[in-house]
Amino acid sequence: MMCSKLSNDNRLASAILETIGAVVCVMNMEGKIVLFNQACQSLTGYTEKEVLNRYPWELFILPEEVERVKEVFKHLMLGHFPNNHVNYWLTRSGEKRLISWSNTALGDESGNLAYVIATGIDITEQRAAENQVAQQQKNLENLVAHRTAELHEANQKLEMLAYQDALTGLYNRRYFNNALENEIHRARRNRNPLSLLICDVDHFKNYNDHYGHVAGDKCLQQISMVLARHFQRASDLIARYGGEEFCVILPGVQANEAQLLSEQLRQAVFQEKLEHKASPIADRITISIGIVTCIVDEDFSAEVLIREADKALYKAKNDGRNRVVAAVLGSKK
Repeated sequence: MMCSKLSNDNRLASAILETIGAVVCVMNMEGKIVLFNQACQSLTGYTEKEVLNRYPWELFILPEEVERVKEVFKHLMLGHFPNNHVNYWLTRSGEKRLISWSNTALGDESGNLAYVIATGIDITEQRAAENQVAQQQKNLENLVAHRTAELHEANQKLEMLAYQDALTGLYNRRYFNNALENEIHRARRNRNPLSLLICDVDHFKNYNDHYGHVAGDKCLQQISMVLARHFQRASDLIARYGGEEFCVILPGVQANEAQLLSEQLRQAVFQEKLEHKASPIADRITISIGIVTCIVDEDFSAEVLIREADKALYKAKNDGRNRVVAAVLGSKK
């Protein structure tokens, strides 16, 4: 272990310590202050006379840091140096100053440990600036995250608008076409049934002519709500196909179940009792439904399913409207 040696005449060393800008506090083996340079006095507001032969933790150390500072001093006395640490010092006025310390030991002429010299730099402003920069960085990151979330939400809304029917809030024909293609691929892969329902409001032109287009729009909105209440599985997809036509994709639904659901939908619309004095078949709004069910074959396409469902719908209209007509497409394999 190598120690710096302090001669009995330490006036030269003291003079040097007074000229440097660093905070220097020298303690003896008991931990009592034996030298307190001018920088220390300026920092703390205490004179050297006031602190000599007193422990630093009696004057400058925060109560919650006393034990840690004593532990540091203990390690120094065991020869564990140089030693660096950071802690707050309290000034006479009660202000906290953050000091970065570099500690080492001094020996007497015989090389025995005699003093601990603590050299410190006041980093209060530096740490405050670093904390400010860190806070600004954090604020910037939060702002970026917030703006990114807003952008993501805006993109989702735009995407939804691109696939949403403005009047009813249901999916539009564009989204329906994409979804039907995806469901056909899934059904083909899993060999599951797939049902497609197309419904049409009976004599809707008469309704618009009699009640006006504003009332017609409200009528379509009410029917869309009936559809939404009726088909609530996560996999069900309801879309406005165009004008007064609506489509429902029913993955995994067999023909008998699809027909039952369609009949229940027809009755639900009928029970809404939406007045339609211009209808030649009833005193209220009614719907006709065509539905097709298949186990998807390689040869089946979205166009085929739509065409067959549309044929069933046409038959329902031709047979008197306000009814359900179902078709089943069998696998060719």
